[in-house]
Amino acid sequence: MVTRITSMSYDELQAERHANQLLKDNLRAQLEKVTDTKQSLKLTQELLQLSKRNEKLAERQVVLMRKVKKPIDMSLDEIEAKIEKNKTTIAKFEGELTSSDFETRFQASQTLRTVYARQKALNRQRISLLEHSIAELRKEMNATIATTVTQKR
Repeated sequence: MVTRITSMSYDELQAERHANQLLKDNLRAQLEKVTDTKQSLKLTQELLQLSKRNEKLAERQVVLMRKVKKPIDMSLDEIEAKIEKNKTTIAKFEGELTSSDFETRFQASQTLRTVYARQKALNRQRISLLEHSIAELRKEMNATIATTVTQKR
């Protein structure tokens, strides 16, 4: 059963693209071995369908990336959770950089470029939120000290 692209999450889209790439590699290997033109045509058509599906999946991923919640709109807890999730994603795709398949390495490299940029933005916003929290705590602490000193007089 084929899932509608519009109902898939970014990670599901990425997983299907990766699975389709493996299928395409398998089909290419079969094409090299086949001598029958009808069978060759059938495999080529399947390869074309997978390629078209992957294009649509990639387009949908771009749309979803534009809709991703910006770090400035996130709470500290949301940012920290996203940072941890990105660390897992980074580890996975850094492992794929050593693959013998060029397409896998290329896709991993492209994904990592995007995730690294997102991680950098999340880290900057996290630092800003922490600095703001520290400033607020200092104000609160100074107000408490001033109140305590006034009460003792």
